[in-house]
Amino acid sequence: MKINRLFKKLFFSTNLYDLYLTKHPIQDIIFTPKDAWPGDPLLGDSLVQGHYDLAGKKIYAPDEILWKIIEPSNYWKKEIHSFSWLRHLKARSGSLARKHARFLIIEWLQLYSKWNEKTWEIETLSRRLSSWITNIDFLLAEKDENLLELLKKNILKQIKHLRLHANKNYFSSLDTEYGLEISSIKKIKILRGLLLYSICFEEEDKRYIKYIKMLALEVLLTFNSEGLHFSKSPSTQLSILADLVTIREALISKQLKVPDFLSIIIKKSSHSLRFFRTGNGCLAIFNGSKQETKFLIDKILSIADGKSRARGPSSLFESGFEKLNSYDLTIFVDTFKYNKKSSSYAPHAIEVNVGKNRMLGSCGTTFEKDKKWKTSLFSATAHSTLIIENSNPFYLKDKNQKISCRRYKKNGGEVVQCVHYGYKNRYSAICSRTIELGNNGKDFAVLDQVYSEKLLNFAIRLHFNPDIKISLSRDKKKSMLILNEQGWSFYFDGKALLTLEPSIFVTDTGKVVDTNQIVLRGETIKENTEILWGFNKET
Repeated sequence: MKINRLFKKLFFSTNLYDLYLTKHPIQDIIFTPKDAWPGDPLLGDSLVQGHYDLAGKKIYAPDEILWKIIEPSNYWKKEIHSFSWLRHLKARSGSLARKHARFLIIEWLQLYSKWNEKTWEIETLSRRLSSWITNIDFLLAEKDENLLELLKKNILKQIKHLRLHANKNYFSSLDTEYGLEISSIKKIKILRGLLLYSICFEEEDKRYIKYIKMLALEVLLTFNSEGLHFSKSPSTQLSILADLVTIREALISKQLKVPDFLSIIIKKSSHSLRFFRTGNGCLAIFNGSKQETKFLIDKILSIADGKSRARGPSSLFESGFEKLNSYDLTIFVDTFKYNKKSSSYAPHAIEVNVGKNRMLGSCGTTFEKDKKWKTSLFSATAHSTLIIENSNPFYLKDKNQKISCRRYKKNGGEVVQCVHYGYKNRYSAICSRTIELGNNGKDFAVLDQVYSEKLLNFAIRLHFNPDIKISLSRDKKKSMLILNEQGWSFYFDGKALLTLEPSIFVTDTGKVVDTNQIVLRGETIKENTEILWGFNKET
């Protein structure tokens, strides 16, 4: 496979392949859809002045060519070459913003009109085509025929390259190379670019039918009955939802019938995504998800179904998630309704939020991280859960073990009880976690149990957000933490040793931040080992 990939790269870089791409009939643009996503005029004004606030990086280079700025971040490079920032220049509007946008496009074409491994990377190329097509009206408001012909020629050239990758074999190779989360995003973006092209250029009706069928199949394979993407990553689902809405809005603006599958999945996906919204409007972090921003999530959900801040469900039972809420206290639970495409190995992992503040959860996002980083961040030890013998559950001989979950009310509060057999074959162990949230929003308790006749080492890890201040008591029987100037106490009961240890948190931009975790370590001493722990809000 590596040899085949190397051969393709060598062939794509030849003059012969470039000649092949340029050999196509010149088609007229018969329709230009609007960009469904509004830009920020302030960001647009900054771009005109040489302030590039993109991909979490702020670079001021008014005298440098954008494409030659040296920046090591691969994410930043992908963002600038995707041209997704064109919407900000359009929002800024005016002749100056338009001239700046046209200048940057012409510069780019002078440097990268031929295939390039980085700038013609399939996902980046797809996003670039979508940005150019949806902003053509803005770029050509002054009726520059030379720019129109130049754009058409290069759009068709890149489309021809993209079409070579719109097939089952290539889509399967993406699954193998990148895993479900990244490959699914790439496939949807490829289809988004091709669908926009097929409705905007003349005589492309047959290809439109082909691509809409491919989209329907991808949706069927990657979303469950509750509208949750099989990666179980909230930010992945948000990204794909935005692409599906872009396609729908383009069809509506051309007065084409929106396929039923597209309307249904947008409605279901919007609803299930709201489950993961936290008190600050961002997303809970599961399966390597980013938190994203309230502004972005509101915009996508508002256009998706007109309900940016509607209340989401408290349970996604079939997808393996439960949410307990009392006043400002919210607990998200991954009950681990297992499927073969799930990324993480962290059944019963929790994330706790107090108001607009995240207290504890996983070690952060896997976005733009390499395979070694992803393996670590998807492991059980990178989550707030119980681990046996420092190993992942549901691994090797235990891959398809069973789980169970039930939810019920107790004394005015709510309880979620989860059981998994993810260590059964290797360690003859069954793990249970019972989470009880009272009705006053000031405390919650967790009972972790291990059923095994073997002598096993276990660890209960709780990874705290970087802004949490935490310390242990002298007798190491409890811990005190400060969250947004409010005190909380941690307690436990059972035979375990409490320690305070370093941890990390990976932000949405990929920055690794130091933080802390508390760990309860012990051994299974009888058939049923129990550790009760919890938090109380100080008054």
